[in-house]
Amino acid sequence: MTAGKRSAAFGNLLKGAINGIANYEGKTAPIIEEELGTLIGVSGKTIQRYKTGYLPPFDRDNDALRVLAEVAIRRGFLGRAWLERFLHAARYPAAEKLLDELCPAHVPRPKPERVYQNLPAPTYDQFVMRAAAFAEVVDGLGQRSAAVLIVGLGGNGKTSLAREVAAHCLQDDDGTPLFHAAVWVSDKDNPGTTNQSTVLDSIARTLDYPGFTQFPHDEKQYEVEQLLRRQKVLLIIDNAETITDGALFTWLLRLPEPSKALITTREYHRTFRRNSTPVELRGMREDEARTLLQQRLVRLRIAHLVHDLTQLEPLLAATGGNPKAITMVAGLLKYERRPLQQIVADLYAARSEIFDDLFSRAWALLDGAGRHILMVMTFFPDSASGDALSATADVTGFDLDRAVERLTDLSLLDVQQVDLTSESRYVLHPLVRAFAGARLAEQPEFERAARERWVGWGVALSAQIGWCWDDYTRLSLLEQEHETAYTVLTWAFTHHYYAEALQVAKGIRYYYVLIGLWDRSISVYLTGADAAKALGDVGTEAIMFSVGVQMIGRQGDVQKIETLLPRLRHLSNGDGVAENAIALFEYHCALGWYHMALRAFHAAENEFRTSVTVAENTSTVYCCLGSQWLGFSLYKQQKMIEAKQFFQEAVQQAIESNVVTEFPFAQAQLAHLEIDFGNVHMAETLLQEAMEKAQQIQDREIIAIIQTIYARLYAALGDLPAAHTALTEAIDLFERMGMRRELAESRAELAHLEAQMAEEN
Repeated sequence: MTAGKRSAAFGNLLKGAINGIANYEGKTAPIIEEELGTLIGVSGKTIQRYKTGYLPPFDRDNDALRVLAEVAIRRGFLGRAWLERFLHAARYPAAEKLLDELCPAHVPRPKPERVYQNLPAPTYDQFVMRAAAFAEVVDGLGQRSAAVLIVGLGGNGKTSLAREVAAHCLQDDDGTPLFHAAVWVSDKDNPGTTNQSTVLDSIARTLDYPGFTQFPHDEKQYEVEQLLRRQKVLLIIDNAETITDGALFTWLLRLPEPSKALITTREYHRTFRRNSTPVELRGMREDEARTLLQQRLVRLRIAHLVHDLTQLEPLLAATGGNPKAITMVAGLLKYERRPLQQIVADLYAARSEIFDDLFSRAWALLDGAGRHILMVMTFFPDSASGDALSATADVTGFDLDRAVERLTDLSLLDVQQVDLTSESRYVLHPLVRAFAGARLAEQPEFERAARERWVGWGVALSAQIGWCWDDYTRLSLLEQEHETAYTVLTWAFTHHYYAEALQVAKGIRYYYVLIGLWDRSISVYLTGADAAKALGDVGTEAIMFSVGVQMIGRQGDVQKIETLLPRLRHLSNGDGVAENAIALFEYHCALGWYHMALRAFHAAENEFRTSVTVAENTSTVYCCLGSQWLGFSLYKQQKMIEAKQFFQEAVQQAIESNVVTEFPFAQAQLAHLEIDFGNVHMAETLLQEAMEKAQQIQDREIIAIIQTIYARLYAALGDLPAAHTALTEAIDLFERMGMRRELAESRAELAHLEAQMAEEN
């Protein structure tokens, strides 16, 4: 490469990089040029010459291009796409080697096509196939009726059969109808709480449309029904005998095709007589029961005691082939150490009340630790980890291991484990839950102390998370525990443990925002505000309440905000707010988002300006937030230059404070402005960086916003098909999150784009 050669593309790319560094560092371009010149041994004027397109001479001992590229990547936050074009335009020798050295290619793992399902992990090591019943259920799913009912006595294996059928239907196994998704809803953990609204919520969340849960009931039902029409969904309603909502049953029997409902129940409700296919599940056949008992004896390590399988036939007959009874009897065989004949005689004597007898005998075999663990299991809404059980029951170490082993051997506790890399979690069978709940009610003092330990566990868990703007990886602690954490919050508040409720709310509040469960997040904030109010903590109440209002405003729900405004304004006049800078900041942000929802952008600007001023007395994190919201309100008014100033400040503040969760939004908005200014290549570089960060933290709101900006970028570059793809992906995310204002705007933009594409064709 010789001096004097020119490349206009090289000059433009270098100019964009220098301008970007200047923007990020708050300096002027000439200062950056002088700094670059010093690094490579030339004057600032020479760098200006390079900006006009003249290529630096190549010298292996003084590689000016390499230095320029390194500085642009490190200080200008530019990515691989920019570097690749830069080196190509500079005709750099061995460009691929330097490209991989400075910006290693990220090779994403191929992602399998996602199957939306929330099936519980199996509690059995190996499913004992009940061929006749399985085939009958599968045949029912192939009929025109909307629902298939599995009806049978408690413990007969309805849940296991339904789960196994559902798993096969998702795998496209021969002989089973193929479903694209499976939604599991069970009434077993909180009997009587399942209704049509909660089922609609479960469907929306499982199919990854959590935004629908915030809609009014009729709108939510309409949207969910559209989902059920667009794809073939198997909806499983487990333990329906305790559900009291007749509207739910009526709706299930007219479920939109091609979706189907699979319902397990102990009772055949009259409502199900029309448009359903009943399957009566009785006890296991003799060969099935024998297989199950053999498996259980092997697991209990007492199979060597059975020398002749015919010995087991009286026992199987006495249980009536009931799977739960069989597994419990196997545990009694191990621990009661009585002759088989005596156990069989006791079963025949109990006959009509077999489970009362089995539970009473199993309870007698438990020590204090085992009984305590069994009773506290009723606190957990779905499953519990060993650590949570240990903390709540106050049982540790060897005592815990021994108690859990006996409980599982007696089939009082069931174990779920997805694979060898995941920890074991524990669940209760509905019959066991009812029995354990009754025993718990007999020991109010123990329950009180255990509840307090349970709440303490929730507080300790949430304390490890908090508002983790600087380390979003801490949110992974809630992946398996967020339902229990939310249950701890609501129980603690309802039972007047206000301090603990507030601590939990503070700890878990951000998790639901990031995964898109905004309705749950709003509930956490508002419950936290109510807890703070009960404690007389006006400042914290104002902070929590204001953030809840902000989230509602970001969703554009003006009507809901206006019901909360009186309390918000009352809080602003309280003694605990005026001297609390963070509370004052959040209050003005809440009003700002209220005006944004009204599209009163100038009024929003005024509130955000006040929040920026207040933030100066807090921390860089709040300065970053205030700057980006102010920039956003200015952009909505087409005040481009000033908006850019505040977005640049927000980006710089995010970098200084490592606010990883806020950087992508401000960076993306800078890209938006660069498109308006005609700097499309600079915009592309900024967007790439913003998207990488947004995908790292999996913030779907920001990803959707970035996709809309990508659509504008591609349209500016004349690539209308790419713009169409980006806008379609944004619309899908906005729809899933229930962001109706952004959804409407994006759909209007898509219609305009499609008209433009049709015109060009």
